[in-house]
Amino acid sequence: MMDKELLRGLEEHHRVIRVGLTLIQSHCATDCANIAGLEKARLDLTRASRERSAFVSDCIIPRLLETADSDDRAALSDFLVAFTSKRLISDKHIERWTDDKIAADVPGYCAAARTIWSMMEEQMERETRVLGARLLRNSELCSARR
Repeated sequence: MMDKELLRGLEEHHRVIRVGLTLIQSHCATDCANIAGLEKARLDLTRASRERSAFVSDCIIPRLLETADSDDRAALSDFLVAFTSKRLISDKHIERWTDDKIAADVPGYCAAARTIWSMMEEQMERETRVLGARLLRNSELCSARR
């Protein structure tokens, strides 16, 4: 995949995740949450987030490492540490909040989820800043060489 295609793919993953976040937030904003709808939205968001993580790990990082200088390698290394840490925090949240626990304590789940939502937004911003900027730079360099 070329750098511009990878950037478009990352943007699409972010779009899908933001749609999922908005849907879950709408469930949490009501006094009487639709538990089945919330569970489905949560499952869809988890799937979208994992697909994005795999795309970043399997496609974007290897591509950026092909052209990375020592500064880029250091930035990508820092990115991967934060990326892995946030993935673990997210996995623990998913593990802790089973469907039964959510049904028993929707307000508690929504309060805990707010932290995760914020973390996901921060991660997408970081991906755009760290990965997106490098993909864009690579695609511009490639275009300039033609």
